Amino acid sequence: MIIVNSQKNPTLEIIKNAQLKIIDALVSINIHIVNSTKKELLIGLNWFFKYKADLILIENKLKFKIQGRKFEVKIINNISSNIKI
Repeated sequence: MIIVNSQKNPTLEIIKNAQLKIIDALVSINIHIVNSTKKELLIGLNWFFKYKADLILIENKLKFKIQGRKFEVKIINNISSNIKI
């Protein structure tokens, strides 16, 4: 069960070890397919540990390491300004 759009959604399918390309690095990731009206990719903590990734929100950056190579990508913020907690 995955939370999407503040609602519980069952995983419809899992694509194991899909090859995701970030810059010129191929990373392995399990993709959980769920019903959603948005096109978003959520990265789990296991991915962060596997690739020694750091999410630096103040700089809108994601840094990670694959096979000794360091990568840095810009994070695009799609969060609506009308979110209430």
